[in-house]
Amino acid sequence: MLDIGFSELLLIAVAALVILGPKDLPVVLRHVVKFLREMRSLYAGLKHQMTQVMEEVGLNDAARGIGTIIDLEGKPRQAYDVTALDALAAKPTHDDAHTS
Repeated sequence: MLDIGFSELLLIAVAALVILGPKDLPVVLRHVVKFLREMRSLYAGLKHQMTQVMEEVGLNDAARGIGTIIDLEGKPRQAYDVTALDALAAKPTHDDAHTS
């Protein structure tokens, strides 16, 4: 997160107490906490919406190595991860093991 230790947090609390005073400090803290909660809620909503958009577009499939591409004729085709296909081609088949 912000990498703030206990000593830095204590220094900030003492400075806030001196600057704001004991009367206004709880009010300011409530507003700060409310603001942080709203920001977390906004972030969660945006993250959810972006996930939905990625699923609709098909970017989740691309992240797994399988997706849809458009060929030269404009037709959709299934795309594969080339490294996965190379790994499959490198495996010896049952017939290859017996012929050696």
